[in-house]
Amino acid sequence: MQHHQPTTIAILGVDTVVGRALCALLEGSGYRTTPIDAHPTGVVDELLDGVDLLLLAPRLDEGVREAFVGAMGKSTPQKADMPVIALTTAVEEDLPEKEGVISVPWPCEIKVLVDHIEAALPGVPPASAASNNSTTQARTG
Repeated sequence: MQHHQPTTIAILGVDTVVGRALCALLEGSGYRTTPIDAHPTGVVDELLDGVDLLLLAPRLDEGVREAFVGAMGKSTPQKADMPVIALTTAVEEDLPEKEGVISVPWPCEIKVLVDHIEAALPGVPPASAASNNSTTQARTG
């Protein structure tokens, strides 16, 4: 049986209560998290090294969001194709103008967020599959 590395999710904006809670909740759901402060220093693509998906914490400064998402892929072109999920409150209707940014209303249940994460990562086994073997035994022969 192959052991897959857990999916790694970078969370931009972890210097907020919500950002820290998201780290804890996602780790509890079987993901590895890479926390990134709302005002990151360093090259964006290096901050995203080894990351499968970028999650934008709610109420993140619009300029920070746009600058970070806009810089993805500048030094490592394949990072431009990384899935991005933005948790948005009702007041944050204007998301970064980047194709493929998935908007998820905040607040939401962790299950809803996990469903969006797994839908955004084609070909990556769900985090729950690592601890749940019932899916592999459901084959009909």
